[in-house]
Amino acid sequence: MARPRQRAQARHQFNRTDRIAETIREIVATELERIDDERADLVTVTGVKVDNDLNTAKVYYSAIVAENEGRLDDVAEALNDARWPIQQVVNRSVRARKTPQIQFLPDDVLAAALRIDDILNDRVHPAGVDSDADLPGSDGDPAAAG
Repeated sequence: MARPRQRAQARHQFNRTDRIAETIREIVATELERIDDERADLVTVTGVKVDNDLNTAKVYYSAIVAENEGRLDDVAEALNDARWPIQQVVNRSVRARKTPQIQFLPDDVLAAALRIDDILNDRVHPAGVDSDADLPGSDGDPAAAG
């Protein structure tokens, strides 16, 4: 009797660059917590994109508090100052023949989403217009509302 054929191993659900990107994201987020630089406080790693040849890992970050206070340049400088120590941890931790070089880039998606939300709120509730005035029974009489 012939031996049953072995099934081919299931393909990985994620490709290699996605797995490396997730590993780098975790490492960078952990290392940013350890940095003793107040300019990098409340920085969130929002994503990492590794190119197919594993040369570069673009680390996208968000710093909403710093952006609101006009300190985004300080955050970029702090991350650039911390890039080499973080790169060394990535080099030791990523199990690959070639380790991508990290570069920090601000993630504009969240800031753009907040701006869009503000614009939509201004259109729905224009400044100077009482938002409750359009509701039935909101003529200022509490008894009429309920």
